[in-house]
Amino acid sequence: MTTTPLFRLFSIPLALLLLVAGMGACSSERKSVLGRTYRNIVARDNGFFLAREKMRTTEATLYAARINDYNRFLPLFPTLDDATVTKITADLDDIIKKASLPLQYQPGSAWSDDSYLVIGKARYYKKEYEEAAKTFRYINGSSEDATVKQEALIWLMRTYLAQKEYDNAAAVSDVLDKEEGRESTARELFLTRAEYHLLTDNPKLAIENLNKAIPYIKPKNERSRTRYILAQLYQAQGQDKEAYAELNQILKRNPPYELDFYSKLLLGQVSDLNTDRARLDKYFAKLLKDPNNKEYRDKVLYEMARLDYRQQRYPEALALVQQSLRVPTPNRVQKSYTHLLAGRIYYENLQRYQLAAAYYDSAVQNLPPTAPEYAATAERAQILQEFAKQITIIETQDSLQALARLDTAALRTRLSEYAKIEIASRQQQAERLAAAEKAQEIRQQQAQAYTGVSETRAGNPDIDPVAFANTSTGAQWYFDNPAALSTARSEFIRRWGTRQLQDNWRVSSQVSGTLATNQSGSGPASNSGAAGPGANPGAGAAPAANDAAAFERGLIAQYRQNIPLTAPQLQASQKQMEEALFTLGGIYNQQLREPARATETYEKLIAGFPSSTHLPEVYYSLYLIYKDQNDPKAEVYSQRLRQSFPNSSYARLVGDPEYLRRTSQANAQVGVLVDSAFVLYKKQEFKKAAGLLDQVKRQYPDNALNDRVAFLNTLLTIRTQPPLSAQAAVQKFYKDYPSSPLAPQAAILLKSYQDYKAGSISGALASTEKPPVSAFRPGEIDNRRRVAIAPDNRPVVPVNRVPVPAPPASAPTSVSAANPTPAKQPATTVSKPAEVGGTAKPTAPAPVPTKEVSTQPTMPVPAAAPGGNSTPAPAEPTATPYLNNPATGHAVVLIFPKGAAPVATLPTDFATYNNRFYRANNLQVQLTALGDSVELVVVQTLPVQKAAQSYALKLRGPQSPLSRLRGAGYQILVIGIDNLPLLLQTKDLAEYQRFYEREIKN
Repeated sequence: MTTTPLFRLFSIPLALLLLVAGMGACSSERKSVLGRTYRNIVARDNGFFLAREKMRTTEATLYAARINDYNRFLPLFPTLDDATVTKITADLDDIIKKASLPLQYQPGSAWSDDSYLVIGKARYYKKEYEEAAKTFRYINGSSEDATVKQEALIWLMRTYLAQKEYDNAAAVSDVLDKEEGRESTARELFLTRAEYHLLTDNPKLAIENLNKAIPYIKPKNERSRTRYILAQLYQAQGQDKEAYAELNQILKRNPPYELDFYSKLLLGQVSDLNTDRARLDKYFAKLLKDPNNKEYRDKVLYEMARLDYRQQRYPEALALVQQSLRVPTPNRVQKSYTHLLAGRIYYENLQRYQLAAAYYDSAVQNLPPTAPEYAATAERAQILQEFAKQITIIETQDSLQALARLDTAALRTRLSEYAKIEIASRQQQAERLAAAEKAQEIRQQQAQAYTGVSETRAGNPDIDPVAFANTSTGAQWYFDNPAALSTARSEFIRRWGTRQLQDNWRVSSQVSGTLATNQSGSGPASNSGAAGPGANPGAGAAPAANDAAAFERGLIAQYRQNIPLTAPQLQASQKQMEEALFTLGGIYNQQLREPARATETYEKLIAGFPSSTHLPEVYYSLYLIYKDQNDPKAEVYSQRLRQSFPNSSYARLVGDPEYLRRTSQANAQVGVLVDSAFVLYKKQEFKKAAGLLDQVKRQYPDNALNDRVAFLNTLLTIRTQPPLSAQAAVQKFYKDYPSSPLAPQAAILLKSYQDYKAGSISGALASTEKPPVSAFRPGEIDNRRRVAIAPDNRPVVPVNRVPVPAPPASAPTSVSAANPTPAKQPATTVSKPAEVGGTAKPTAPAPVPTKEVSTQPTMPVPAAAPGGNSTPAPAEPTATPYLNNPATGHAVVLIFPKGAAPVATLPTDFATYNNRFYRANNLQVQLTALGDSVELVVVQTLPVQKAAQSYALKLRGPQSPLSRLRGAGYQILVIGIDNLPLLLQTKDLAEYQRFYEREIKN
């Protein structure tokens, strides 16, 4: 090493010069090579590196926490629920903070795009999908690194999948197809595409992409897991050989224990049962003996049951199912699939629907709502529950009627037999209980003799409370001694059974409430509806010998109460059977798809109930069933239907298959006319309303809305005819349409007449004021009583619904001033006010639609002007037919002059706009003319009023189809779905605009 003084003299300044030059070049503001290198190093090591490593750790945690339900396809990616996101939110916020450092302090570095990518991933895992999508789109549009752009597109595709925007995800996949593939992104690309095809129910393409992804998956266990998913897909497609090969690949690589265990189980399911069944039986027996598989014992038995199910060995499969269900395990999901297998066997293969109903109900209770099978399972469970209910009704009533047909002596003998069976059952139950208690006591004594310590010693954490109560002794009061109480209670139950605390408890018996027999009539089939805990067989002990006769008599008396021995009871029982048979036939025919059993049930209904009200529908259902089978019986039931019920809609359907379609069209037209008539009724144009109703009667005499037409005619009669005629009209409607949904309102009207006639309603009942605004659809009149009653039961001066100027200070103050009338209270008026100094003439009574008499506080009436002329009251505002209901569906209406140029293309433009931004709402766009001068573009249906207002507001944005129509002269309104037909009928745009400005816009 040179150490000359001259070298030392020049080396120190040279080093200082190089240091100063380096510091200047490393400034973030310099654009030199050294400066860029410095920025890149600082950006990578100070921010990006830390964020990336923490993201890798977080992702590893998420992938390890995936829930593996081996009864379904395993998930490829982590499942992001709210609980999971909450746990990692702090880490993700820290990742975003660290990844933002290079962007903030080292802008323009080579790691900016990578930092944005990490931020986008963090937002994705936080379920901030909109922000994540914006980040990925920004990277794709601004980055110059092709690898980072491709990775951003892959994550954008995953974001769209999380949002269920499958069309957008497919579009991104198409863009990636056009780019050059890169090995660093191949794994994520193929796995994301496989996830897309799984979500869109395209398993073949999912298999193709998984096969492409597996070579790029480096971790051994993750590759084995992906192969298992591939084997599941192969099995679902019936490609057992391919699934077998994939499972062998997994087992060769020594996978984790759980994956190894389930791979072996699945290997048995895809094996050839004709050649490998003996080997599989030995293999499953080995799995059951292995102590390491103790927690999986229920799953092994379930898979063994599936093997028998594949070979159609249903009794053996059900036996294994029962063994699996008896295994104690906290795995409720596995229990649900075991119940589901049993239910499927009973439902699809054995057609034992009552047992199937019980198993499907248990499966629904344990199955996760997110499971793909949940919806279909829940629907089938509901069907089978209704089926079991109807079957039970039929069997019970049939058994009770069979007992009712016996003579008195035979019935007494039969009931005595049933009572003895129940008493014997109770006795056996008591004996079993005593034997179990004795065995438990012996075990405790043996354990104490072996260990020297009593199991019921004080302080034992595993003590059985019952055992402690039975063995504990001590010098204490009798009712404070649990041992004495328990012993006494057991002795009482053994001798007397379970008795209620009541008078004459020795001779009072607790018996069942409903008796049914087996089909053979040899014994009780069911005892339901017990009045107490000891009502069912086996629920308590039999009474002592000295009280056995009284107990038996009590049981017989209770049984006899449920037997239809009188004519009304028999009629009620028959009616239950009739309704149950009709419902059961419909379940067989329409829900279970069992035409043979449906015809059997329907024909049983016809034979047993020849005058049933359901015969027209039953004949028509049998006609359709036999017609589908090309059976000549179809013509037989067609003739019966035409001969017995020629005027029924079913007879017309047989002769004219298009009858239903034409009838529905006619009903729709009638609905429009009735709506229009009601609008006229509310405007007090009674003659025009009556004319429309006459038109309905002439053109559509046979329609489904006749009751609504009649009710509106009744309302017109009330408003235009004397009270006696109006009352007669209401009575006629109530008599002609007793089952109409409007019948309760007619009953209220009749009650009002009766109350008025009895003097319980004081004041005038008639009024010429317009009825209040109603949300009327045919049959939904809300015609409130318009009577104001003073405290002394005299009618008071009617109140105007517009504000009245305050009286002068000298004027007397109204008593009601302390309780002002609410602004939107329904109108309550009576007759016109009398002039000052005059007496109001009594008004003819008219019906009132409600039971209650609404009252309003009154304002003082202004004094009469000189000359005898009273001051006119302010004019009442015109009642609007429109209703403001923010919770119902709404539409957005664009109003254009007739023939405006842009109108023709707007429906297409709006369809594109809605498909992009409002796809989930499934909006429809319709072009409609409103009169001769206006055209409407209607966008419907948005769920609530606020959603429609938000949609209308966003139409002002740059991406709206209206952005290019500056100065085109259009108007945007929001309208409820209930109000839209009214606007199209009346064509009175100005009236709705006033309503909109007053009720919605403000």
